[in-house]
Amino acid sequence: MVKKKILAAACAAAAVCVQAHAEDGKLLRMACESTYAPFVFFDTDTRKPVGFEIDLLEYAASQMGRKLEVTNMGFDAIIPAILTGITDVGASAFTITPERAKRVLFSKPYYLSGLSILVRAEDKDKIKSVKDIENCTICAQIGTSGSMRAAKVPGARVRNFNTINEAYLELNNKGCQAVIGDRPVTAYFLASRPQSAGDYYHLPETLNSEAFGFPVAKNNTALMKELDAAIDKARANGEFTKIYVKWFGEEPPKELLAK
Repeated sequence: MVKKKILAAACAAAAVCVQAHAEDGKLLRMACESTYAPFVFFDTDTRKPVGFEIDLLEYAASQMGRKLEVTNMGFDAIIPAILTGITDVGASAFTITPERAKRVLFSKPYYLSGLSILVRAEDKDKIKSVKDIENCTICAQIGTSGSMRAAKVPGARVRNFNTINEAYLELNNKGCQAVIGDRPVTAYFLASRPQSAGDYYHLPETLNSEAFGFPVAKNNTALMKELDAAIDKARANGEFTKIYVKWFGEEPPKELLAK
């Protein structure tokens, strides 16, 4: 797996980051919340957004005869930006849910995931399952499936943050007893900080099964067909597997390779 440092939150909060400009031809405008490694985050050396979703959409854009343009915004602003035509496609590990599917179209799934719980290492013996965080304060990122799941924990007090890294920081500062978020994102957070990984405990339980997809506007069926076709081509020619292995260190499950 390729591992890079995640840029400080101040830089990640920049209003707009452009991956590529196109004076001639079309752009594929992508909106993301860029602290979601390894799906999308800032490279500290190049000051550009990188990650699995960036690579996959750059490939798709090239097959569509477009250039990828990346705009950074709050996660909860991405779908409204799609609906108002500010951007074409969203990223940052969007879980395909019935509620979201009422508002947007989703591409075929490109990642199978689930939610998990992160706690402080000192609490590993008393927090062993989701039941153990009932009536506790739980941190999450606003607008995510992790936040939605936290709200369903009996008696939970949910504290929402603009980025998942802020939720992790608040856990470290003892402002909550647990963080609920996407398992691969939390795993990458720990792997990229070996010096502090011992401060946390990542519960082995996966709370649910989720599929991630790229959202586009419901009236943009032509774009969705193009996007699915481009990613299907990546599945067929091995490019999808190459990108997947680069960021996750393992081959994708067979379900993701089916066209």
